[in-house]
Amino acid sequence: MPYENSDDLRTKIIGLGESSVRKSYYPQLQDRIVELERFHGLLDRARELIFLVDAQSLRIIDSNAIVCSTFEASKESLMGSELAQWFPPHFMDALNTLSQESEHCSIVETIIANSSGAVPMEFVLQYVNFSAQNYYVILGKDISERKHAESKIHTLAFYDSLTHLPNRQLLHDRMAMALAKNQRHHRVGALLMIDLDNFKALNDTKGHHIGDELLIQVASRLQSVLRDGDTLARMSGDDFIVLLEGLHLEEDKAALEAEKFATRIKYLLNEPYNLLGYEHTCSSSIGIALFSSKPKSKETLLKQADIAMYQAKKLGRNRICFYDPVMQENIEQKTTMEHELRIALSQEELTLFYQPQVNLEGEIIGVEALVRWNHPQKGLVPPNAFIPLAEETGLIIPVGSWVLHQACEQLSLWTKMYPERHLHVSINVSVKQFQEASFYDTVAEVIAKSGVETGRVKLELTESLIVENIRETIVKIESLRSLGIGFSLDDFGTGYSSLSYLKRLPLDELKIDQSFVRDIGNDNNDAMIVKTIIEMARNFDLDVIAEGVEDQEQFKFLEENGCTLFQGYLFGKPMPAKEIERLFLDA
Repeated sequence: MPYENSDDLRTKIIGLGESSVRKSYYPQLQDRIVELERFHGLLDRARELIFLVDAQSLRIIDSNAIVCSTFEASKESLMGSELAQWFPPHFMDALNTLSQESEHCSIVETIIANSSGAVPMEFVLQYVNFSAQNYYVILGKDISERKHAESKIHTLAFYDSLTHLPNRQLLHDRMAMALAKNQRHHRVGALLMIDLDNFKALNDTKGHHIGDELLIQVASRLQSVLRDGDTLARMSGDDFIVLLEGLHLEEDKAALEAEKFATRIKYLLNEPYNLLGYEHTCSSSIGIALFSSKPKSKETLLKQADIAMYQAKKLGRNRICFYDPVMQENIEQKTTMEHELRIALSQEELTLFYQPQVNLEGEIIGVEALVRWNHPQKGLVPPNAFIPLAEETGLIIPVGSWVLHQACEQLSLWTKMYPERHLHVSINVSVKQFQEASFYDTVAEVIAKSGVETGRVKLELTESLIVENIRETIVKIESLRSLGIGFSLDDFGTGYSSLSYLKRLPLDELKIDQSFVRDIGNDNNDAMIVKTIIEMARNFDLDVIAEGVEDQEQFKFLEENGCTLFQGYLFGKPMPAKEIERLFLDA
């Protein structure tokens, strides 16, 4: 006999008519109706959701009142509807995989959405056979309170109760994951240990409630500078940890990133605090330990950051120290140099030297402008000692702009002094400088302001700059050529030398790198490379200039193979403008 409810039985009573059969069955059916209604009354009083589902069609056969209120649906809309209409796929998957043995059941958690919000529910699914029919009985209950309790326990276990930051336990978990990830992907990360200077004195003099307020505000400030994926934790007392992942692949550059992040934190924490009406300022000491693909335990990493932090305190507080003494020294040198270079720009410590460029007759037809730093303590600093740092820090933009202005002003002056010479000046342009959106406007302004004649300024570009985005490079070169600017491809042969881009680029000159010129007398490979570059330039109708020419043997080889322009110590070292003028007079 299949499952029947009271409405089914009433329909049967009506169908019996006035026959003696009705008289015989009526009392039994009426008693059954009363029994079923009493049963449904009990089910409707139950606090759990109860479903009876046909095992074959997966349609709802019966349910109690709390099902209607939870799903906000009428009894009529529920009865006979497909169960999948009311439950998500993972719930239906659990039902379909349920063993068809009465003692087996499955427990599934899911979310039921209604006007009250998202309600976490737990359902027990069981297969039953009743009167030769197969059904699923589903019992469900609201587990909001349990989930809230679990969340509270998790928070107490893994988060600091005062600042609500991850605590030591959660930090250890995150560190273990970060260390494992770095070993797999060969990345570099950093652990920053931050200690508030003189925190104990504040606690002792103003009370723990003031100290707690400072910790809360410090936590908030630190959170404001975190990147996606970073972890901020409170270790204990006034110690905070920042775990930085995904830094630069090269350790020295990763160290610079970590140092800049720490510097930002240091200045942020130096800003004044209002602690429940009490005005307070404090500093911090920060220790940094790097970690890479080399195996290192989280305990070792924490110890290294701790040692570095105490070293920062030892040096006078309000400082940043790296664990690695050698790296610490390098970082300090770079940081100092960056600071001094900024001062150099404002104090006019930069100066230009000029190296002659000559033709076959040895006549000076132009110069290359080369920047030097006249350091007040170190003396004359060559470009290879500070230009890479300027590139890294973005200072190459103002440095490059200064060089452009000064070189054009000097050329304009020489043009007036020596009009018969038709000199040009070659100026090196960095990748960042060339890619600046305002670079065209800067060049146009300099040309107009200096009054330099058209065709007298040549910009030297590197191969790496050109191939990075060749289409945009061509557009920018063409626009600058409209101002009368010429272009030379610097250090040709050392980078991405390619006939395809050489054919497309609107260049005027190829410059043979000195590394090939140096050994052309005793290295057949270098000699062959130089010959090829000269021939290539001739085929593309480009001028070719060889740099680093230091002796007559090199000059003779280059001359015999068709090179017509030269630069190197054989004709003159880089020198101040006044010395160039003496060469003009001597000539």
